[in-house]
Amino acid sequence: MRLHRFYIDEDIGDKTELTVCSAELVNQVRRVFRLKSGDSIVVFTGTGIDYECKIDFQKEKNTIDSDSFIHLIVLSSRPSRFTPTTHLYLCAALVKKDIFEWIVEKSAELGVTNVIPIVADRTEKKSLNHDRLKKIAIEASEQCGRGNVPTVHEPMRLPETVAFLKRENVSLLVFHTDGERFPAGQFAEKNQPLGVFIGPEGGWSDAELEMFHEEKAQVVTLGPQVLRAETAVVAALSMVVFG
Repeated sequence: MRLHRFYIDEDIGDKTELTVCSAELVNQVRRVFRLKSGDSIVVFTGTGIDYECKIDFQKEKNTIDSDSFIHLIVLSSRPSRFTPTTHLYLCAALVKKDIFEWIVEKSAELGVTNVIPIVADRTEKKSLNHDRLKKIAIEASEQCGRGNVPTVHEPMRLPETVAFLKRENVSLLVFHTDGERFPAGQFAEKNQPLGVFIGPEGGWSDAELEMFHEEKAQVVTLGPQVLRAETAVVAALSMVVFG
């Protein structure tokens, strides 16, 4: 039987026992999944290691406020199913709340290490629930077996994003309907940090495209058809990751 898997924000290292005070995890273990003492779960901390642990409610029996934490006994450790090693930045223009949440979820599954919401010239929605997006990134990482969790940044304007990536020595790959043909297989095997830019529903403005060219960004296309933002994100990331 597949064990439930949870992210915890603490260092395990060589510990043999853990007391976890995450309200989210405690609620899921006790009330959502109704796990019992002696049941096993898997936890990970973002280091690429999964730890199988046994729940021990006995130690909490006579403890005040025992519902606010759980005690775990570490049974074993093993490498996570996959842990992205190449820094892949998804720089996606803000779209409707539910669509952007879906984009964050799929980005985590596809191995994106950083999600940067962009306020572009043609962006209509300019705010988001940052804490909810971080929670979605964690849940997607838990479910897909990923060994770390992508960083979800606060929204940035496009020039700010480009300047940030240049300081980090990240190559810029911009998707646009009038770009050059996408060079299949060029990125899948490389370890060079890469920033993938997906524009808003109305596309990049002329001024933004001019800025990309001035910054020596590679502007490519997925084809002549006009894709929805979420479709473009999955298609672009899949081609970059899988070649």
